[in-house]
Amino acid sequence: MSKGSSTSSTQVTIPAWQEAQQKELFAAAKGLAGQPFVPYTGPMVAGFNPDQLRQFQAARGLFETGMEYDPLTGIRELAQAPAPTVGQVPSLLQTDIGAYQSPYQQQVIDLTMQDIQRQADIARQQAQQRAIGAGAFGGSRSALLEAESQRPYVEQMARTAAGQREAGYGQALRAAESDIARQMQMAQFAPQFELQSRAQQAGLLGALGGEQMQRLGLLGQIGAQQQQLQQQALQFPYQEFQRALAYGPQQLGIFQAGLGTPLTSQTQTDKRKTGTGDILGTAAQLAGSYFLGKSDQRLKQNIEYVGKSINGHNIYTWEWNNIAKKLGVNSPTIGVLAQEVMQYMPEAVIKDVDGYYMVNYGAL
Repeated sequence: MSKGSSTSSTQVTIPAWQEAQQKELFAAAKGLAGQPFVPYTGPMVAGFNPDQLRQFQAARGLFETGMEYDPLTGIRELAQAPAPTVGQVPSLLQTDIGAYQSPYQQQVIDLTMQDIQRQADIARQQAQQRAIGAGAFGGSRSALLEAESQRPYVEQMARTAAGQREAGYGQALRAAESDIARQMQMAQFAPQFELQSRAQQAGLLGALGGEQMQRLGLLGQIGAQQQQLQQQALQFPYQEFQRALAYGPQQLGIFQAGLGTPLTSQTQTDKRKTGTGDILGTAAQLAGSYFLGKSDQRLKQNIEYVGKSINGHNIYTWEWNNIAKKLGVNSPTIGVLAQEVMQYMPEAVIKDVDGYYMVNYGAL
């Protein structure tokens, strides 16, 4: 390790007024950092109001009433029901035609016969009168005239009774045939009607299932709202716990900020070329003394690694760039890089009012 042929010395001074100001600021920061942590213990989560609670109760009631019936069981029964078949319809030969005849048929026949009988009686009287006029009343001629007068009415009564009975039978037969045809038609369409009825029932059961799902969704929304409220109630104590953990570093930051950034004046005299050994020696002196100076890599240029200090820190030399010169920084030009130290010893690095990092060489 080479040594230089000349010596170099640096003298750092702090103005008296700033030293007094730093002491006052440090005392204030120490008192502020010593304040105890006071957690918030008041209410932070609003509970459900009475109207919401009534809404929850009503939704639960809707859910319970909607779940009293199992629509899937009904749909399964409809699906497993046997296929409908065409029913048996009796033939005309197996049908009692008399059941279709009018119950008033005989009454109509009797009334008709009475009308014909009255006409026959009138004709008999007229025949008797003719017989009396001819002087044949009471004899065979009178009987012949009377019988001849009754014959058309007897024949008419026979034809009328037979015709009305035949008409009644024909009407009953047509009614029976119409009824059998209607039964056959109903029997043919009965399976289709049965399937349509099952489809309607399945649709109603499906709608009931959809209603149950909707009510289940309402119940799930209630649960989600209650869970959200419970989560909020758990979140606030956890936030207070996190705030308590961050309180110490926060107070330490206040304490470090109270140190401030000293205005230093430095005088450096170079009498010979500095060797690597001299550079590391100077770095060791910096690390062994309490010195807070800007060491932000953003303020440096032409950075060169020269070795490690006795404590194992990487030591560099550099030149201050234009930003550093505008801030009034011109020395020292040997030491560590703040961004590098921050990675393994962040407590030795702070940020000044200008937003650049400073290194406490005393902590190194």
